[in-house]
Amino acid sequence: MKKIKLLGFGNAPQTTPIVETVPITIPKYESVFFKKTGISTRSGKAVYIRKEFHERIMQIVHVIGGEDASLFEYLDNVLAEHFDTHKDEITALYKERCKTDIS
Repeated sequence: MKKIKLLGFGNAPQTTPIVETVPITIPKYESVFFKKTGISTRSGKAVYIRKEFHERIMQIVHVIGGEDASLFEYLDNVLAEHFDTHKDEITALYKERCKTDIS
């Protein structure tokens, strides 16, 4: 950890973790989250989300995705990426907590 001196908090140096970030490129974001799914919204299910999330997502979809983008496709792509990114953790947690034998 890097030691830094925070002003106004005495002479004792404070520690703060150094976090490395990997920037996502704009073309990658668009290609991952604004691709066509080929799935009809009629085959999906209705869900409720926070009002502020809905407003933010709708802004993202309309501004970045343009007229051709839909809320359904954007959320479908976000969830697909989430499941793909975290599949190992999800599988491990599920197996750990699933007590029923399906055989």
